[in-house]
Amino acid sequence: METVEFQSFVFMFTVYGGIIIGLLYDIYRVLKGSKRGDRFITSIWDMLFLVAAMLVVLWALFSSNYGNIRAYVFIGFIVGFFLYDKILSRIALAVFLFIKHNVVFFFKTTNNLLILPFKLVFNLLWHPLSRFWQYTTRKRLRISKLKKLPGVVMKDSKRYYKLIIKKNSNKQ
Repeated sequence: METVEFQSFVFMFTVYGGIIIGLLYDIYRVLKGSKRGDRFITSIWDMLFLVAAMLVVLWALFSSNYGNIRAYVFIGFIVGFFLYDKILSRIALAVFLFIKHNVVFFFKTTNNLLILPFKLVFNLLWHPLSRFWQYTTRKRLRISKLKKLPGVVMKDSKRYYKLIIKKNSNKQ
């Protein structure tokens, strides 16, 4: 038989577990974002949250009362989640959004600073290289036409050979 003192200890432990689940839920909401995305990705995020919540529940149960499930255990988790939702959720959500915004800003800024020299070099080289490519393309087209000229001359000379010989024989 469990004492009232032990039951109150377990109840408070499960209330803390409910608060931790609420905290995990806010982290889940911030990481998932408000955008409606791919169902597969949303399903993965949902499964990750459920696994994390299950681990918190198992940790709370096995740490406090060796895994015994009683009605006050469920009530403790619900009360803890409700207290977190009504008292701490807005503050924690604002802090998590602030952290997420700053982390994203940091990585975007770092990314831009790392890529900036490559962009500058690319932009400095692209304009002259594109002009050179256009110039050489025109020249290459002219050269390819000139390369075909002897073949065209030979082809035309074979085609008009008889006509040229007839005109030369008529003149003599």
